Amino acid sequence: MRLVLRRTSITVLAALFLAAPAGAGTIIVKLTFVPGKLAVKAAPTTVAGTTQVPVTIADGRGSGDGWTLKVNSTNPVRVVGITARCAANSTCTLPTAVTTPSGNIVLRAARDTGMGVMNLVVTLAPQSGSTPVSFSVS
Repeated sequence: MRLVLRRTSITVLAALFLAAPAGAGTIIVKLTFVPGKLAVKAAPTTVAGTTQVPVTIADGRGSGDGWTLKVNSTNPVRVVGITARCAANSTCTLPTAVTTPSGNIVLRAARDTGMGVMNLVVTLAPQSGSTPVSFSVS
């Protein structure tokens, strides 16, 4: 048994010492940054009275250009409030508003803000009756 162990150990050690070293050289790795997209996601909602609408915005472009969130509705709506937080597992920069909401513009994010994935809660109130709403971002 000791003889077999000794022969195996000698064979393994010899193989390690005699193995050719890994080829030395230069390895060039080229990386390309592929920007992501700017997207908005919100469930179709009908605003009747004051309504809180969860909206997710993902800005993966990497440009820091900012963006504009718009509400689309058949009847005019008023933005009552907006809250924002980074989405789970996202490193984000929360948006800083350039102007107050007006018309169909809910939020205009300033340059170098609103990057990453954010969860917003937009509180809307219809000016009359009820109205279906959707969101777009550009």
